[in-house]
Amino acid sequence: DSTQWKLTKNGIFMVKSFYTDLINSGPLSRSLHIWKVKFPLRIKILMWFVHKQVILTKDNLLKRRWVGNSR
Repeated sequence: DSTQWKLTKNGIFMVKSFYTDLINSGPLSRSLHIWKVKFPLRIKILMWFVHKQVILTKDNLLKRRWVGNSR
């Protein structure tokens, strides 16, 4: 038996593929039980951030008057 990640061609899990799938799937259900899903904690935290819409990309940081490097 083996497990393969269906969101990538090589079958290996990648956070980028998971994040892209979450973004493209539309609004998440409020009944989503993020903390009960059997994923690593870092993935649960990413899912929670996406659900709460608090991902701070650099363009969003600049809008908040961030003074760090814009690249």
